[in-house]
Amino acid sequence: MSKLCTWFGATITLCAILLIYQPVCGQTIADTLEFEEIEVVATRIQQPLSYQPTNVEVVDSSRLSLLRMQSVGEVLAAHSSIHIKEYGPGGMATASQRGLSSEQVQVLWEGIPINSSTLGQTNLSLLPASFFSNIQISSGTPSTAFGGGSLSGAIYLGSDWNGGNFIKTEQGIGSYGQWQSSLQGRYKSNGWLVSVRGLYDYANNDYSYYNRAYNEDRKRQHNRAKRYNLMATIGKSQGDNRWKSTFWLADSDNQIPGSVLKTNSQARQVDKSARWLSTYQHNWSNTEWKLKNYLSRTALNYFDPEIDTRSFTTTRRWLVSSDIKHSINNHLMLKGEVSGELTGVDTPNYNSLKTRQQFSALINPEIVLFNQRLRLYPALRLDAYSDFGTVLSPSLGANYELVPDDLFLRGQLSRDFNPPTFNALYWGQGGNPNLEAEYSRSAEVGLTLSPHLWLGFESIKLTAYYNDIENGIRWHPNAGGVFTPSNVSQMLGRGVEAQTEHRWYLPYSMQLQLSQSLSFNRTEITERRSANDAAVGSQVRYVPQWKYNGSLTLRKGILTALIRYRWISRRFVTETEDINSSLDPYGVVDARLQLQKKVGNIAFKARAGINNILSEDYEILQWYAMPQRNYTFSLTATYQF
Repeated sequence: MSKLCTWFGATITLCAILLIYQPVCGQTIADTLEFEEIEVVATRIQQPLSYQPTNVEVVDSSRLSLLRMQSVGEVLAAHSSIHIKEYGPGGMATASQRGLSSEQVQVLWEGIPINSSTLGQTNLSLLPASFFSNIQISSGTPSTAFGGGSLSGAIYLGSDWNGGNFIKTEQGIGSYGQWQSSLQGRYKSNGWLVSVRGLYDYANNDYSYYNRAYNEDRKRQHNRAKRYNLMATIGKSQGDNRWKSTFWLADSDNQIPGSVLKTNSQARQVDKSARWLSTYQHNWSNTEWKLKNYLSRTALNYFDPEIDTRSFTTTRRWLVSSDIKHSINNHLMLKGEVSGELTGVDTPNYNSLKTRQQFSALINPEIVLFNQRLRLYPALRLDAYSDFGTVLSPSLGANYELVPDDLFLRGQLSRDFNPPTFNALYWGQGGNPNLEAEYSRSAEVGLTLSPHLWLGFESIKLTAYYNDIENGIRWHPNAGGVFTPSNVSQMLGRGVEAQTEHRWYLPYSMQLQLSQSLSFNRTEITERRSANDAAVGSQVRYVPQWKYNGSLTLRKGILTALIRYRWISRRFVTETEDINSSLDPYGVVDARLQLQKKVGNIAFKARAGINNILSEDYEILQWYAMPQRNYTFSLTATYQF
């Protein structure tokens, strides 16, 4: 904890120094940047951040602008309370929220769940951060919002219609042979919108690292990553009608080096996806109706000549949803949705083509009482699955304005579920078609303070939560030695999260912003899964009890500078909290510098980044070493018309 204490001490000292300048602040407000207002969509509740029943973290476009060459996984690792399990550059990255696994975190693109139907998770390293206008993280989003899969919350990837007409080209280079080329354009006229985003990303990822197994420095081998992404949108907004259609194509070819103990890997994985989302929206005076149609085809192909494996898996999905909301008066808004989904998985790993039909119905009104100080968000959802049954999910959220515009008390109760994946149900000889869904009973309570820049504070958030998970799915060997899943895990998770935002307006038209988050989590197995289960009462594997993120951003004229620090506490590799089988805590410091200049109608942005400035030797997962100090550079030219 010494490094964390040092950072806190430095933060407190900085705050004390900056408070001296507070009397000068009012003189420079006119010269500061105007920040965009984010519409919260990660909770499905149409209210501003302050009125939400759960804590929502937002990484907006101004922050994403500094992180153009990073993946969504890298952004979340540095700028959220989520713990990202990374295998290193070129490798998979998955999210862990509040001590639960990546299969229990729902990843949404424009409100559509995109977790793999076979694995139940999303590889966040395949998602380029530059393709999204904002990223929202709601660790308390219940299953009533978007259906099963959110025992620990949701990650929402969104795009918007805001902004003018432009053509943008970008070129980036970095350490370990990284090369990234991007072209984007958007045109809006007479209600029409056409936009295109294209990205090519290549990296050898042959980074140096310290191999603690052999006590020597080595270079990562067989770790090349090559990726293409293309997203195109066409839409029109006219009067009370609005429609939009978006195509998203992605192709990734990754070599897989394995752990640092392996030196001759020949494995590689190809991920391909084609997604098409169309939405139509019509507004009446007090009513809004929206229709969504989503089609996708994803392929995950794995090759390993060493073990003579060629695995091909193709998943197809079709989802149609219709939701409506009607405002009765200032105190009551009625909302609801019905949807249907068909999923099919074709792979030689199953004995035949497997399909799933799903029907869902949701009612989630919003109620405002007591002079608009109390907001209630009851919800009830029904999900009927063809392969394992029907689930009823209730939730109740509330937000009370204790001090007008300044202090808010929020909370939520919910019963959530996670459906078994196709692999768990149908995998070869090990699948278990009798699996039930995982369930959790969740409670969250929090305070949000918005003191309007009192002593530099912009917002303070405190959250406490409790998750009781039952019917958890665990893979274990049966009598014949074949691994098979069953509903045997019972877990209990609880924790506390704190976030603060400071902003100071300094002399010479400078603006300084400090963002901090600190989280504590304790997630344990509560019941024996077998007669000799020694894991009861221990922290689950690879989940840190403590995580801290801090970032300091300085803006002055054409200059923006960012320095960030993240610290992760010890993680246990086994289920018994054995200190001899654990990964050391680590702290990583990164920095970004951006210069921007407009010449005529062309805006130029030059960025430089340094990752792991102190060359920290660390592992997030055992025997997967992370890179030491490395660099990125990029230049963007935007023609506005």
